[in-house]
Amino acid sequence: MATLYLIRHGQASYGEVDYDRLSVRGREQAAALGRFLARAQLNALYAGPLVRQQQTAQLASEAAAAAGQPLPAIEAVPELAEYPAFEILKHMMPRLVAEDPRFAGLESTRSPRLLDEAFHAILRRWSRDEWTAEGLERVAGFVERVRAGLDRILRAAGSGARIGCVTSAGPIGVAVGLLYEATAERMVRTSVVVRNASITELRFRTQGFAWQPEQLSLVTFNVIAHLSDELHTDR
Repeated sequence: MATLYLIRHGQASYGEVDYDRLSVRGREQAAALGRFLARAQLNALYAGPLVRQQQTAQLASEAAAAAGQPLPAIEAVPELAEYPAFEILKHMMPRLVAEDPRFAGLESTRSPRLLDEAFHAILRRWSRDEWTAEGLERVAGFVERVRAGLDRILRAAGSGARIGCVTSAGPIGVAVGLLYEATAERMVRTSVVVRNASITELRFRTQGFAWQPEQLSLVTFNVIAHLSDELHTDR
């Protein structure tokens, strides 16, 4: 059996113009993650292409090296990028405002509470494939993209391999959902609770199989025991 650690990136710069980079706390989370991975004896380390994903992997590697246990070189996996959250909001917000006028206030006042409510309302409709837009990735395409990236990682794994994979909440939700043959909507709903720098551990057989539910087992989900209390965040 081989082991796959699915790791969510550290806290990004939520609320800032350039969201796709780690916050100060996110960088601290990545360092704590690296100290854990220094003891994990990884044979491979993958990361999605987004800045926050790559930064998390790089800072974790630096922390592991400082602890005397260098990690394998980081390999990028483009398929493990997050779903296009900002594009979804941009395309779907006018439709939401037309349906519920109380969200019109977001055009003049950036209320975090109201923005969160709007985002989750839009995300539900996107995850059910009820709201789509030309040129925007649909939920089925997102699921298949993530599956393809995971397939590639598993096919490359040797017997007894221990693999780290830094990605985002959405792909982790897809991975767990695929194990239980969940709907795309359930996969996206699962992703909402995934914490920053958390670790989800899977075990799988390395006999030429790809991402097949009967060949994989979920060992732990959303673990943050490697983080101190002040580093616990979910966005």
